[in-house]
Amino acid sequence: MRGGRQASSIGLVILSLSVANPVIAMRCQGGLTANGDTPEQVLQKCGAPASRVIELPQRRGGHLIEGAVRVERWVYGPRHGARYPLRFVAGKRVDERLELSP
Repeated sequence: MRGGRQASSIGLVILSLSVANPVIAMRCQGGLTANGDTPEQVLQKCGAPASRVIELPQRRGGHLIEGAVRVERWVYGPRHGARYPLRFVAGKRVDERLELSP
């Protein structure tokens, strides 16, 4: 019984790793992108994204909310059946994912 539970736990770990696809670096013709890269560095390495959304810092009563920053969400792809959403906060890349197309 114990061996079956252990195998089941290992299977769940493998499944969770295959579903959550965090990407540390994205390979482009101009090199690898990494967390901390600026939008300009990513543009230089990868060219223009397929889509780009800019969220300006929030304001209240005409004044910036303390700690509010600009957020950019870019998407590259589809490339070889995958999309690569990137997020920049305050001018630095903070994360990237890999989304596989069904």
